[in-house]
Amino acid sequence: MEISRSTLAKIFLSLFILTIPAFAQTFGEITGTVLDASGAVVPAASVSVTNTATSQVRQADTNDSGNFTVPFLPPGAYQVRVEKQGFKTATRNNVSIQVADSVRVNFNMELGSISEAIEVQSGTPLLTTESGTVGTVIDNKRIVELPLNGRNYLQMVALSPNVSAEQGAGGEAAARKGGTRTEKSISVAGARNQF
Repeated sequence: MEISRSTLAKIFLSLFILTIPAFAQTFGEITGTVLDASGAVVPAASVSVTNTATSQVRQADTNDSGNFTVPFLPPGAYQVRVEKQGFKTATRNNVSIQVADSVRVNFNMELGSISEAIEVQSGTPLLTTESGTVGTVIDNKRIVELPLNGRNYLQMVALSPNVSAEQGAGGEAAARKGGTRTEKSISVAGARNQF
């Protein structure tokens, strides 16, 4: 049985398209709105997002509604800078992006020269309004320093909020289905262990 080149190309293209959503799960994004002192939107403002660890710079412009989005950012710390002729440059430092995070960074620009700069000092809001997802990032220090029996990754799930991982297994049949990893019974947000 011989497979034609066009069929083989279609198979590889299909496999490639199926892997695209997997890449997006590791990136985050910074989004926000730029307003002036009176609360009016500032269109066509230049937004620069700089990764402080690698010095990689991503550029975006605000749209007619004053909104901007910079997608596909690797996890890390960023500096966000907004410039527009007739306004003072505004900067926000230490904007932290985690895996699949969407962080909103809004700016209120003041009239002045671009050479004048305003550095905004504020923390991340406690309420995330960009998405309804709930997630936890377990940092490298916790992974390396916590005592894990046999380095079982399922023990780290218990570090996440709203997870109950100390329930008994659901009978003898569970151990026969997949070894010792099925003996760990995990409930997330009050759902059944099977889910």
